[in-house]
Amino acid sequence: MFANDWWGDFMLEYSVGSSLSRDDLYAELSFNDVQWGEISLSEDKKEVKIIIYPDSDFLEFNYSEFLLLIEKAKDHLLRLEPLV
Repeated sequence: MFANDWWGDFMLEYSVGSSLSRDDLYAELSFNDVQWGEISLSEDKKEVKIIIYPDSDFLEFNYSEFLLLIEKAKDHLLRLEPLV
């Protein structure tokens, strides 16, 4: 699976994949063909792991709390400065 969005001359993309060396599906995140991160879900689907490159450490969050935080932050920003 592959998706992309354009912002001017820049392209933000993701691709979903799997590997023989891993048990999970993951989404690779890239900007202008340079991978900058990865997202994967825990086996129980309760946590999301985010890796931001080049540092291979990962951040781990409760999935529902992560989505709620992103939505709240987006809504707050849009209230302060709506999109045109």
